[in-house]
Amino acid sequence: MSTATTQRSGTRAVADALRSWPALGALGAGLVLLALGAGAGGAPGIAMAGLGVAALAQGVAALRAGRVVLPRTTLGVVAAYLVVAAGISAAGLLPGIGVAGGPLVAASALAVVPAAAAAHRLRAPLQVPGSSAGRRSTVERWPSLVGLVAGAVLVAGLVTPALAATTAGEHAVPHGELHTEHVGH
Repeated sequence: MSTATTQRSGTRAVADALRSWPALGALGAGLVLLALGAGAGGAPGIAMAGLGVAALAQGVAALRAGRVVLPRTTLGVVAAYLVVAAGISAAGLLPGIGVAGGPLVAASALAVVPAAAAAHRLRAPLQVPGSSAGRRSTVERWPSLVGLVAGAVLVAGLVTPALAATTAGEHAVPHGELHTEHVGH
């Protein structure tokens, strides 16, 4: 096997492993933005909740399609969100609107993943998978499965503490506590 063929094969394996990451990033960002929106209230809360719903929709659509859908829209919305979030944060307005900085940073980092995939899709020509794409062997599916699991672990590692740091997370009942009293036991 030539060096060029080996390089293409390695690139393909990495691409297969990372294929699900934009969807996972969008889903994670959506969850955190919804939690931030619930705690913020007012216009900022509505805007964050709306962005959260849009991010969740993008994540589901990307999982279904196997790629970022509406890449120009995705790139524009994420860029605008990042500029506004950075501006609000730099101006010191986060506490005044009830938004914690840590979860906002986590949501922003997660939102960059689908935006980067959208930018890549806009630069690269759209490749339509061949008819043999549905008949990939189990061995060829391993990079996708490993990438999905690795991506899910990374997203969970960011989303879990981010959700705990939101207002909704602060008001959640601590794990291990009983929610009701048992009478007669």
